[in-house]
Amino acid sequence: MTNKSRSNQAVSEVLDIVLLLGITIALFAFLNYIVFSYSFDESSPSVSLIGSIDEVNNMINIKHNGGESLEGNNTNVIITIESDVYQNTSWELLRDVNGDNKWNIGEIVQFDYSELYSPEDIEDIMDNLYIKVLVVDLSTNSLVLSGELQQGN
Repeated sequence: MTNKSRSNQAVSEVLDIVLLLGITIALFAFLNYIVFSYSFDESSPSVSLIGSIDEVNNMINIKHNGGESLEGNNTNVIITIESDVYQNTSWELLRDVNGDNKWNIGEIVQFDYSELYSPEDIEDIMDNLYIKVLVVDLSTNSLVLSGELQQGN
């Protein structure tokens, strides 16, 4: 009778290669998922804006209260009074303090609504109007501020 013995070396070498190949493929798939799920789009600016109505001077004010500076020409201010929509770049409305063409901390965008109504009507109707303000950063195509300043009747 012949004694047949098996060699275990071939099995362990094949198993090692299969395990290493499996680990490599799993690692590559995981890294591929991480890299391609990352958004390469520019994020919207982190900024704090506060809107208010100045009834004494008949102005709608939006004050930059902190965060990143906004480019004057790349920022749209959309003001809705009842059903009328007024759209301007912030540069057209900005009271630029330091002249750097940016909307910086402490600077105010002002919209004069006194030209829209007769002086007699302003005091009577302004308290009853719906007023909404939107600020859009055009460079990132994102909404920076959306707020109702007055609900109206």
